[in-house]
Amino acid sequence: MNIGFIGLGNMGSGMASNLLRYCLQNDHQLTVYDINTSSVESLVAQGARRSDSVAALASSVDIVFTSLPSSVEINAVATGEQGLFENLPQGAVWFETSTNELAEWQALLAAAPSHLSLVDAPVTGGAEGAAAGTLTMLLGIEESMLEQHADLLASFTQKAVRMGPAGAGYVSKLCQLHLNYLVAEGIGETLMLAQKAQLDLAALYSVLQHSCAQSYVADAYIPRVLNGSYDPSFTLGLATKDMRLISGLGEHLGVPLKLADAVYADYQTATQRYGADQPHLQIVKLIEDETGELLRADLDDV
Repeated sequence: MNIGFIGLGNMGSGMASNLLRYCLQNDHQLTVYDINTSSVESLVAQGARRSDSVAALASSVDIVFTSLPSSVEINAVATGEQGLFENLPQGAVWFETSTNELAEWQALLAAAPSHLSLVDAPVTGGAEGAAAGTLTMLLGIEESMLEQHADLLASFTQKAVRMGPAGAGYVSKLCQLHLNYLVAEGIGETLMLAQKAQLDLAALYSVLQHSCAQSYVADAYIPRVLNGSYDPSFTLGLATKDMRLISGLGEHLGVPLKLADAVYADYQTATQRYGADQPHLQIVKLIEDETGELLRADLDDV
């Protein structure tokens, strides 16, 4: 089987590396493409084949995965004379693993040739999960097709879940991100309430871990606020992009998202004030700046 991977950024490089290991073990060929040649060279050194264009890659594969920044890049890869639609062979399958807009994907589904299968398959678990092969994949797919490709998807995911028909994967990813960002901003307000009341923030963190407020977001993000790093593994610009997609999804589906819209406005403010390349938890700096106090604590003894 010939498999392609387009987009070797923080997520894509980890996914492709695990996929390559699977291909080498099962006598498949993995072909990769990215404008970042260093990412390509790293995988070629491990046994992947290099492609010099989307068109060349598409014409040589049965299955293609993409991991791209936004709908702009996804649409560019899909359409035009050099795109996937024009160059993938009969019966090919495209698994799109990015965080994308439902309306944009629906437009691509309508424009796609009937001989191709398009699957929205966004992943969650971060760059560390991509490298470790422990991602969760959320798919808009028929059960029979998921079963057909289960072993392939298991090469870089811990769990691949059918969420519903086409588009359901993207909606699931945005629902998850919606709650994530609401909690992320709520962390700042919670900690500042505690600080103003002279609570021990380290003790509060321990209590939250064993209370009805416990969550992965609180467990993972609070230490990265209290140590002042604000989690450099993800940027404000990307978080703000995600919030834009969430707000747009609400409009597209006719669902009022009052909390999301308020949080989106704050992420836009934080991005303008601190810079798109700054850590995403600098959303908490907004309340630190407004109160003139930093939220800091040593959690080593917790």
